[in-house]
Amino acid sequence: MQRAAAVLMAPFLAALLGAAEPVTLDTDPHLMARWKFDEVEGTKALDSSPHGRHAELKGGLSFAKNSVAGRAGKALSVGGGGTIEAAGYKGVAGAAARTVAAWIKTTRPEGEIVAWGRNDFGAMWTFQFIRGRVGVTPKGGYFYMNSATHDGEWHHVAIVLAAAETPNLHDHAALYKDGAPAEIHDIGLLDMFPIATGSEIDVRIGARFEGALDDVRIYDRALAAEEIKALFELRSDTPLSPGK
Repeated sequence: MQRAAAVLMAPFLAALLGAAEPVTLDTDPHLMARWKFDEVEGTKALDSSPHGRHAELKGGLSFAKNSVAGRAGKALSVGGGGTIEAAGYKGVAGAAARTVAAWIKTTRPEGEIVAWGRNDFGAMWTFQFIRGRVGVTPKGGYFYMNSATHDGEWHHVAIVLAAAETPNLHDHAALYKDGAPAEIHDIGLLDMFPIATGSEIDVRIGARFEGALDDVRIYDRALAAEEIKALFELRSDTPLSPGK
């Protein structure tokens, strides 16, 4: 009887003592938005972060028509001029650290994965295909990987911008493909230009992209290499190491 009572009381005692669930990449307070695209009807893509930054499918897209099998659960097939827009969410602005990650599946190396900012030199943050390879451009300069990702298979891609007073692509950005650092194409002088992302254009997903997207995430911190690997290995529910 006493043992049964102790078992029943354990959750309440833990709460009183301030016990907390371990923080994971899924519950990280720095996760600003996450769209899993697991819906099967309607045109609203739910944000799985605590911020409620739900996105709207535009241009004729709907989950009833465009929901497909994903890398984990469902995914969204994008094309034909359709986009996904998170109205009112301006992304990570200024020189702040950030990570954008997504699963992509395509045979056409064109279009955007995620973009936001201001339509001015150095003020955009566009994670997209550049010369047939996945990379990022702040509108002026570019930074992209050497290896291809348009073979019709699922690939996990991520761009990380480290914290710095005046960050630039050359010194502070890193691209990842399938959980590993990607070899970068040669870099031009414009990539030394300081990044100062604007906050006028709402976050948009999939503009001019032809293929499937799954588990799109935005963090307002630079994820470490082992964390990007965890996303690729579908271990985002694993507790983070101390200090994250």
